[in-house]
Amino acid sequence: MYKSILIPIDLEHVEMFPRAVEVALQLLDTDGGKIHSLYVDQAKAHGITFAQLPKEITAQAQQETKAVVHSLFKQHVPEALRGSCHIRRGVVYDEILEEEKRVNPEVILIAAGKPGVSSYLLGSNAEKVLRHAQGSVFVIRDNHTW
Repeated sequence: MYKSILIPIDLEHVEMFPRAVEVALQLLDTDGGKIHSLYVDQAKAHGITFAQLPKEITAQAQQETKAVVHSLFKQHVPEALRGSCHIRRGVVYDEILEEEKRVNPEVILIAAGKPGVSSYLLGSNAEKVLRHAQGSVFVIRDNHTW
């Protein structure tokens, strides 16, 4: 079916990544394909600063995040199907849409919780990606309200 799939990783809802990979495995062409991943560190984008912390601590936190993201990717995506796994800094939906331009996947698989009251006011990353992506977007629902 599809040759290239992008799955954003959300470390606050890490349990959704294996579910998304399961769906991707069902959607990939029987001749193979590639699963790409992206984690977006949004700390600076939303005004969260580490200015008071020593640079060594922030560097260590970034290295730990990188290790977790790459470990998650390697643990759940079969080696023959692994594409790129990137970490970017910025606003989640903006970076996902930029990664779509770079990787050019046929499908983006993005997790979303049940809509809560706050999503009516703020909108979710999944909704913004769904509206603005150039290709297809599949939303994988979690039963919890985010």
